[in-house]
Amino acid sequence: MAAYASLVSLLNTMEQIQTHPLLSTCFDKYQNESLRTKVDFFLDFVENYSDAGSREADDLLRRIAFVAHAAEDITECEATDRVRAVSTKKRLQMLLHLQRIIDGMFSIEEKVIKFKEETGCINRQPSYSTSSAASVKTAAMVGFDGYLVQLLDQLTGQPPERRIISIVGMGGIGKTTLARNMYENRLTVQHFDVRAWVTVSQDYNAREILKEALSCLGGLSSNIGEDQLGEELHKTLYGRRYLIILDDVWSVEVWDRMNFYFPENNNGSRIVVTTRLSEVVDYFSSSAVALSFLDDSKSWELFCEKTFPRESCPLELEDIGKKIVNKCKGLPLAIVVIGGLLGKSSRTQEYWEKIGDDISLILNSREGNKVLSILYLSYKHLPACLKSCFLYLGLFPEDYDIRVFELIKLWVAEGFIKPNTHQSLEEIAEGYVKELIDRSLLLVRGFRPHKRFETCSVHDLVRDLSIKIAAKEDFVCVQRDEDGRRHFTVDERTSSFYRQNNSSGFMLQPPSLVHPQIFTAKCYLMTT
Repeated sequence: MAAYASLVSLLNTMEQIQTHPLLSTCFDKYQNESLRTKVDFFLDFVENYSDAGSREADDLLRRIAFVAHAAEDITECEATDRVRAVSTKKRLQMLLHLQRIIDGMFSIEEKVIKFKEETGCINRQPSYSTSSAASVKTAAMVGFDGYLVQLLDQLTGQPPERRIISIVGMGGIGKTTLARNMYENRLTVQHFDVRAWVTVSQDYNAREILKEALSCLGGLSSNIGEDQLGEELHKTLYGRRYLIILDDVWSVEVWDRMNFYFPENNNGSRIVVTTRLSEVVDYFSSSAVALSFLDDSKSWELFCEKTFPRESCPLELEDIGKKIVNKCKGLPLAIVVIGGLLGKSSRTQEYWEKIGDDISLILNSREGNKVLSILYLSYKHLPACLKSCFLYLGLFPEDYDIRVFELIKLWVAEGFIKPNTHQSLEEIAEGYVKELIDRSLLLVRGFRPHKRFETCSVHDLVRDLSIKIAAKEDFVCVQRDEDGRRHFTVDERTSSFYRQNNSSGFMLQPPSLVHPQIFTAKCYLMTT
């Protein structure tokens, strides 16, 4: 949502300048009030009408994003020049250019008003809360009971030799959910001496995997090499009955590098691998649990558990609800995400029928696969203030543990958080984190004391969705180094803006005071 992000960023910049003792008087009062009026008007449109979905609406949003970027650039340039005591003539030229931008906003405003009158749009944004209270449940296990019993039997039964067990299925089918419930099951905890959970992913790092395993086992965390870490892991596991979970394995290469570090203790130790690839299962030649789609009954049960956690589905919504669930094709991730959406939305037949119609259209579109199309619906119905924050999640690497306090700081620094008089920007952003968790777009990975979120992550499919939408909406600019690394720039400023000359022949220079839109300090976030 580039338009919302650009408007809120401009709003934050204006408010910071107005409260600055030196800069508060550097702008014309009438000009500043006029700009603020336009920003408030456009924010109202973006927040309440941005899901209209027409080509005309999309064009208006792009225009709004462009003029907001331009206005912020001029504002920052003027603030910088005021600090540097640049000549009055140059400053006047800046303010004249800002006035032309504000004048351009009038024509966009007229088009927005005309669009709203012609389409008869009404505010359809579902209400939500960013209060500090939020409930996080253990991942739902509907439809997995039989798999869990099967796995527990393989974990605790014969033979005594070290055994590899595979959980295989497509993305979003519930492999990690099943493995996590098995890992935390009371019988598992009692049966094994030690347990370790390691996330592998496509771009694995053997050394980091070994460190993660040792960390779970209470081992070393010092900066030693891969071989030394492997030896330490072998020493820690030797003679003990252990359970190792290797989650999201995409290649057998990682196993070939780590196999020697898992000792054969002949005492019933187990290694569980989750993967999307049948070739990985074939390589291990081990027993495998292949997850299938949920049937209609289990799909409905999972949907109701997510959508109505403390009550039954109202009778008037049951028929349309089942139609919506059927279109999820038994994929647990899709059901959970749609349930998270409807659980926080208006419970009217009209709204649910609209969702059902949208799913039908999306599933048959040419863009993306069915899973991403279903997930896109969850993005489409996010409040405007959450869309920018959600798209930002695609910048983090796959399977990355996102520290919540860092994510909040990044959102605030990027200017995504619209201020209010009752909360700090950080408090508002923390509420946004909770909202995305409630909607199953963020997954909780760890807690701090008092049940506060410490780390979270993004499901692979949800991350793919975020990246696709961000690219389509020009939310990020992706640049590559000579070595192929990707660098992400949020809300790319148009270079043509700086090349344009105004009527007086004055050429604008890029502002030297800008928001930290490039991950410079967090190199591990901007390279993949």
